[in-house]
Amino acid sequence: MRNLFIYICVAGIVSLSSCKKFLDVKPKGTLIPTSVADYDHLLDFSTGLELNFVDAGRGSNLSYLTDNLAISEGQAKVGFILNNHPNIGRYYSFIFRQPYNDPRTYDYFWSANSNAGAYPQVSYFNNIIEGIRGVDKKTPAEETLAKTATAQALVGRAWCYFNLNLIYGPVYKPGENNDTKTVPYVTSPDLGTAIPQLSTSEEMMKHVAKDLYAALPNLPSASGWPSRANKGTGYAMLANYHLFTKRYDSVAYYANLAWDNAGGEASKLIYDYNTFSVVTPNTNEWTAALRTTQDNLHNLVNHREMLFYRGTDNNAGIGTSLSYPSAELIGLYNQTSDLRFKLFFINSPGYNTTLGGGYNDGTRISNYRFNKTKMTDGFTYPEVLLMRAEGYARTNRLDLAIADLNALRQRRYVTGTPALTVGTQDQVIQQVLDERRRELPIGGLKRFLDLKRLVLDTGKPWSKAQVVHTIGNNNHTGRVDSPDFVFNIVNTVLQFNPGWGRPLDTRPFN
Repeated sequence: MRNLFIYICVAGIVSLSSCKKFLDVKPKGTLIPTSVADYDHLLDFSTGLELNFVDAGRGSNLSYLTDNLAISEGQAKVGFILNNHPNIGRYYSFIFRQPYNDPRTYDYFWSANSNAGAYPQVSYFNNIIEGIRGVDKKTPAEETLAKTATAQALVGRAWCYFNLNLIYGPVYKPGENNDTKTVPYVTSPDLGTAIPQLSTSEEMMKHVAKDLYAALPNLPSASGWPSRANKGTGYAMLANYHLFTKRYDSVAYYANLAWDNAGGEASKLIYDYNTFSVVTPNTNEWTAALRTTQDNLHNLVNHREMLFYRGTDNNAGIGTSLSYPSAELIGLYNQTSDLRFKLFFINSPGYNTTLGGGYNDGTRISNYRFNKTKMTDGFTYPEVLLMRAEGYARTNRLDLAIADLNALRQRRYVTGTPALTVGTQDQVIQQVLDERRRELPIGGLKRFLDLKRLVLDTGKPWSKAQVVHTIGNNNHTGRVDSPDFVFNIVNTVLQFNPGWGRPLDTRPFN
């Protein structure tokens, strides 16, 4: 059973000796935690949170399944295929050619080593939760700290499971049959504890909600670092959770609580991009840093917009990293007035090679936002505002939705850009979702998950039943509500968990 747990957490590449304790790297050196304070300090291990749902090159297959990216013929034929790119799964994802990961080896989303992947993170949080439970709390201060640290670990675990469920499972359909088995809900850090059966999509959503509601009363109003959840994080996660349950009144309610928990002042929570400028104007725009008169923390994880930090794809949309922003995504921006386009979508040399007969993409637009501002797969205050706006729009409080949109747009568009006005409900929802797509990372899990939830809005202009990618003269079509948007558990996990009843994946990878 010890081997089973090791393989679920580290996919068979970490030896028994190196996995005696799951926490090989601790903020407190090699000290084995024995007190509540020791376990609380483990939550400061923020560097491990860089490696959720990304590959070894820090990109993500999730990005390449969406409609936000494009790949040129040269990038595909030479950059990925001829050069045998180490992360060729990105290309397979783009052409919807499964399996997206080599089933014979480890899966970076699941676990690649003791720090990378969601299940090592789950193990980390489980150790904190159960470790604190076993410590004798002698003082009221220790009792309070125990409750706070446990709540923060519960939120960290819930974030992992929410995303695992939707990445390894189908579209979640509120009020319908969601009995497809997705991933196991592991809560014990004990090596001798049997690995549970796979949970259904519905069961996992209930587990996530239970953890979040259990954590909420004990979350602090503020935390020392954005990798640690505060009460606003809990509210934001519940707002995001209810986007997928279609409880839009709850989306607006919890997003409002998250916003108000931070003071609710847009001028303090959102950067005004009108104050941003290039540090050294004579350098190449794509390498030049930015500065602002506000605080110059925008490229650090603790900048003013960051609520909950988790690493994201930092390669998406950069031509030299083998992808560009899609024409559809570029078309969503007003290139004259939207400062996100002016600051981050920059003309730079495209892919150029003499191999394979030679390819030269010339000058192409690439997205350099990841190089100039710190992005997250967690939550920012602009996203909180957009969730509240969507909740308002979906419940027909259109004036409130437009007010939230304008509060963001005032700080993202050139000063003097006309404010939005109220239209029909569908028009306002479309405006919210367009702004959400412009604001959130173009890579990582955000757009992938949005495509899966919005597919249920059948007949609406923002809903896509399929995504079409073009390379040269060839189109590749992926259906959103299908296995095309579901990742498979690799054989290195399945073979040590035969009780799950999943056959090994025998499809060729390359």
